[in-house]
Amino acid sequence: MKKKTSKEKITMKKSSRAGKFTLPKERVPLANRIIEGGLLLLVVGCPLLFSIWSKNNFLLPKTVFAEVILTVLFGVWLIKVVERGRLGLVRNEIVLPSLIFLTIAFISLIRSVSLYLSLFDLGLFLSYFLTLFLTMNFIRREKQKTRFFWALVVVCLISSTYAVCQYYDLEFSFWARQGGRGNIFSTFGNPNRYSGFVSAVVPAMVSYFLINRGIRKIILAIVIPLTYTGVLMTFTRGAWAGLALGVLLMIILWVSFQGLGFFRRYAKSIVYILIMVAVISSVFATKNPLNRSRFTIGERTASAVSGREGSVIRRPLIWKIALMMVRDSPIIGKGVGTFKYHYLDYQGRYFANPKKADELNLTVWAREAHDEYVQIWAEMGTLGLFAFLWLLFSFFRGRIKSLKEISEEKQILKIGFTMGVLVILVHGIFSFPLHIIPNGILLFLLMGLSL
Repeated sequence: MKKKTSKEKITMKKSSRAGKFTLPKERVPLANRIIEGGLLLLVVGCPLLFSIWSKNNFLLPKTVFAEVILTVLFGVWLIKVVERGRLGLVRNEIVLPSLIFLTIAFISLIRSVSLYLSLFDLGLFLSYFLTLFLTMNFIRREKQKTRFFWALVVVCLISSTYAVCQYYDLEFSFWARQGGRGNIFSTFGNPNRYSGFVSAVVPAMVSYFLINRGIRKIILAIVIPLTYTGVLMTFTRGAWAGLALGVLLMIILWVSFQGLGFFRRYAKSIVYILIMVAVISSVFATKNPLNRSRFTIGERTASAVSGREGSVIRRPLIWKIALMMVRDSPIIGKGVGTFKYHYLDYQGRYFANPKKADELNLTVWAREAHDEYVQIWAEMGTLGLFAFLWLLFSFFRGRIKSLKEISEEKQILKIGFTMGVLVILVHGIFSFPLHIIPNGILLFLLMGLSL
């Protein structure tokens, strides 16, 4: 048996005099603290960082920042492995499909016509999976997860405050006004990017709001309606759909695991949220001085259903052209990152058919497929799409199974993080969050925090 050191004996004597016995505080290795600090810096810095010289490409400084931070953290992990002489990795149901997906992404390079484009997008995917890897191996205690949650709240508070100010023309002098929905770009450069990010944090904020007390509850009582207001102001339908479905399934899961008594236990908090949602929604559902947009919520939704709006009409055309790429390279695709390279060529082939002449007014250079699943299919083939869907299926199945084994409060929090993942994935049906580095990192961070 290992002998106790003099420091441990003194600690035990002091605690016994006080009438209780405590063990010495666990020492966290320096490498672990560096990795946690670096990930916190990534979570806060990546969505908030921007340069006044890159308004039309907000993603450039964000991408460089994120990839530098993650490269350093990967180096720290390698040093830790060498010192310990073993990997010591967490094993769970998503490790195998993650490795297979990345392997297929590398294999798809065989078909790539531009290694520059391929390596750029491959760098994004490696950043996301490295975020997931570091999170699920080093951010495992509840206190750590809480720190990351509050870091995300800070991001939502700052970015949503800026978005609301932009909506009412309170803007920095160095930004040229774009007009229309383009005005609400916050620190992301685009309304879709901003709304897609913050809407994914809302389920977790609602979960923490239910179980917290005191000043923390007050902070969330302010940030949740502020964030919801920002999401509505952008009139981003994909984010609305993701948030609506995420919150609906979150409620269903809460009731499934805790019964209808859940509403009674958290009645006051639920009523507050419902009132805030109703008041804010009513502002943007009608024409009034506070709603400075040319649409209402109903009109914006109806434009998607009717299919008359340009962006809605063009998406099916982009998807049909993407499927032409799938037919040409069904197994491993055209190569990760090469969709933008091939699009104009395949669009030309599509319109070589005279019967398609009535769609000529819809021609566009689509750098993304506006559907992450279709784009993965086109670039990484059926194998890549299967691996990605396998990863998602394994993740959600594992999270639902794990809910049976944890306490009520942990159930509420885990469901909140998990539904944040769903919000981004639903938005990915209509947009391309995996090509927006803050949103992609958030997706895999939330997956890691849910584990």
